[in-house]
Amino acid sequence: MKITRSTDFGQSPAGPGGGAGYTYEPITQIVAASSDPNPSPYTALNNDFLIVADASSQNAQVVLPGAAASKGQHKMVKRSDATFAPGNTVSLVTADGSQIEGASSLSLTAQNALVELKSDGTQWQVIGGQNSAAWGSTAAIAAITPGASPYTYTAPANGQVVISGGTVSNIQLKRGATTITIAAASPADVPVSAGDQVITTYSVVPTMSFVPR
Repeated sequence: MKITRSTDFGQSPAGPGGGAGYTYEPITQIVAASSDPNPSPYTALNNDFLIVADASSQNAQVVLPGAAASKGQHKMVKRSDATFAPGNTVSLVTADGSQIEGASSLSLTAQNALVELKSDGTQWQVIGGQNSAAWGSTAAIAAITPGASPYTYTAPANGQVVISGGTVSNIQLKRGATTITIAAASPADVPVSAGDQVITTYSVVPTMSFVPR
């Protein structure tokens, strides 16, 4: 993985005092190579502010510091591929397994997708950003490969999970601690937000796709 940093310093005030100054905020560029592990991991530093990830050749992964050890830290991660690869992702996990907005991971699946995060000491809270293609571009529909029944799919972004064919007996949508049942129609169109889980029970494997907004 190629790593380029604009500076090795943290947020440093400059200019006139009295609250009228400005800050320098480090920008780190990471480029995953096809020869890197899949996904290619980058462990974020405490003073990383904006991390720009290029997943055009390989899936990239940003490993955030543990939430408890980084309370108050503010980070932004943006996906910006040199050549957008819709089949690849930029995923975020934590070094200690703490959650990101109630989930074990978060993925940026569209070109120019951006997530802004802050640690509350227990988990990383999502406080801004947009996980959709910017400037009018549209992310591609992604095929889902179901595993053993019941299969749980975690949505990487806002969109719909479309389930068709096969022999499906039950579909559930889980958000946080709440689970509801969706009619097992074919096709079934399940609207989801990032981190939602769609749990599908079947005897014959259906075709599943994720349609990002």
